[in-house]
Amino acid sequence: MSISEFGLSIDENSTKRSLSIYVHIPFCSSKCKYCSFVSMKATEDDKKRYFEDLVTEIKMHATKYRSIYTVSSIYIGGGTPSSLDYYYIRDLLSCIYKNFAVKNSAEITIEINPNSVDKNKIREYILSGVNRFSIGLQSISQKVLKEMGRTHTADDYQKAIATIRDFGVRNISTDIIIGYPGQKLQDVKDTLALLLKLEIPHISAYMLSVENGTPLKKLVDNGSVGLPSENLVISMYNYIFNTLTENGYNRYEFSNFAKPTFESFHNKIYWKRKDYLGVGLAAHSYIDGTRFANTENIAEYADLIENKQTEPVSISKNLTDEERKEEAVMLSLRTAEGLDLNAYKDEFDENFLAKHKAKVTKLIKEGFLILTKDNHLICTNKGFLVLNAIVLELVS
Repeated sequence: MSISEFGLSIDENSTKRSLSIYVHIPFCSSKCKYCSFVSMKATEDDKKRYFEDLVTEIKMHATKYRSIYTVSSIYIGGGTPSSLDYYYIRDLLSCIYKNFAVKNSAEITIEINPNSVDKNKIREYILSGVNRFSIGLQSISQKVLKEMGRTHTADDYQKAIATIRDFGVRNISTDIIIGYPGQKLQDVKDTLALLLKLEIPHISAYMLSVENGTPLKKLVDNGSVGLPSENLVISMYNYIFNTLTENGYNRYEFSNFAKPTFESFHNKIYWKRKDYLGVGLAAHSYIDGTRFANTENIAEYADLIENKQTEPVSISKNLTDEERKEEAVMLSLRTAEGLDLNAYKDEFDENFLAKHKAKVTKLIKEGFLILTKDNHLICTNKGFLVLNAIVLELVS
């Protein structure tokens, strides 16, 4: 089966609104120590049932949204989508294409682990419409990978990259983590050196966050492992920023670096507060100023869809004007474009600089913010490193 057999695709000149779709696949072959995402091991029967429910949920949403929207991006995340047989992904994308109008130019991403793909899976993903691969590498240090609970090697990663490129796909992203217990600056340098050698066009560098309920949190709390110093983590991040900038990458968001034309369209939807629909267990959505999220309980997810025949939403909130303002500041300042003060005034009928003049002036004088000639408020590199504190000051 190829993408041309799926069903709907549309011209780029459609006047409908644009929608991005995120699909959560909550299955993994193993659980990493730091992972706080909703993911689990499952039997084949569990997987089959989940995907049947997922198809039902997609059809439910389609009845509400397909007359209003065209789909501009699809992101299949997890969990580890590539841990499943390829036909699950094929049938999932087929369902979306048959129930929504998907732009011919839509960015379609799948998350994969280096040791859970082969030539056949990659081929089938591409035939199903995937045109972007996001690969979880995290580190090339075998010691660090083992401490994380990762099951792949650097060699697995290089083989996966070669296989993807053999099919002509160049739109590849790689995730790395910095600040993991036992990780050294040289580990980060070695990892980045490999990514540059392989000419990976999009790199996401995430600072470790120790989340409640994870095995890592327990190890940190009982003193079994120690976290790197704040100065070391900052050194790791600054090394990544400086090295990638020197090599032609643009830091278009705090953790994301891309060569020209390789920025993630789907990720930018989140930071620009555009409409996106999340389907699957624990998936989040944002549509028309309302945020809603699906249940995180897989038994409840199945019951709501199969027995109650309703969308599996557990939380829904219409944002107030103040909440929308806070989100605009928080999300915009994470990006290279920063907060567009003219757009802010158009949306909220409020002059941000006039209201926060003393705070903004102070942050500019201290070297945390810059006000550009085209009226954008952006973070300096110094500001990015204390971004949460800056946002808190500006929205309080």
